[in-house]
Amino acid sequence: MKKYLPFFLIAALSLAANDANSQSGYMDNALNYNRLLIAKTPDGVYKLVGNFKVIGTSYLFGERNKGDIFSPETKAYNISLSYNTYKQEVEFYSTANPDKPLIKEPGTLDSFILRSDIDVDPANPQQFSGKFIYGPLLGSSEKSYFLELYAGKRFSVYKRYKADLGYVSSNYIQSELRQFDLLYDYFYIDKEKQGLKRLKTNASSIIKEFKDLKDISSVFTADGFSADQEAALRKAFEYLNQ
Repeated sequence: MKKYLPFFLIAALSLAANDANSQSGYMDNALNYNRLLIAKTPDGVYKLVGNFKVIGTSYLFGERNKGDIFSPETKAYNISLSYNTYKQEVEFYSTANPDKPLIKEPGTLDSFILRSDIDVDPANPQQFSGKFIYGPLLGSSEKSYFLELYAGKRFSVYKRYKADLGYVSSNYIQSELRQFDLLYDYFYIDKEKQGLKRLKTNASSIIKEFKDLKDISSVFTADGFSADQEAALRKAFEYLNQ
């Protein structure tokens, strides 16, 4: 069943959101979705993680999205799956056992595709579809999955989501209470070098990163990055590959 927040709450949260990962004007849909779930979590509802009582969700766009999974042994299409960004696990449901998920630990999948309807605002329905690749297959030492934003002949750019346990700013009395804080970082690959390299999340640093190779400032601006980080990065990396 789809659940919606009141419009005034969505608007208030959108205006108040101020994440260290984001610049003014840009709101990552996954982070916004996570904040909204935290805001509507009823008192006394939480998940136990060690000794902590944690509110919110560690699942990217919630649980039971549609998707596909890929490994040397397994390929499955149009199944129900959940991506746990805290444990970096992928859970999926089989027709034989639709109520209990099968859990794929980090590395047991080469990649997966997640498709989700982002239904936090009925007045502005959105969709998400993305391919996630296991980090070591891209040259990373991290046992995490990386969202492919753009794959080019030399340069490619990725986004990594991960959840941490953060303090609940509205409740400092309960020391055991925490919330899932969803974070993200950008990385890129230069096929003439080894591994993934992290990008700083500001336009001037990204322009400087590539200045010895190509001046991307004609297609990549601070205003464009502030408005839509992912779209701006795709445009920059298309230009780098020309």
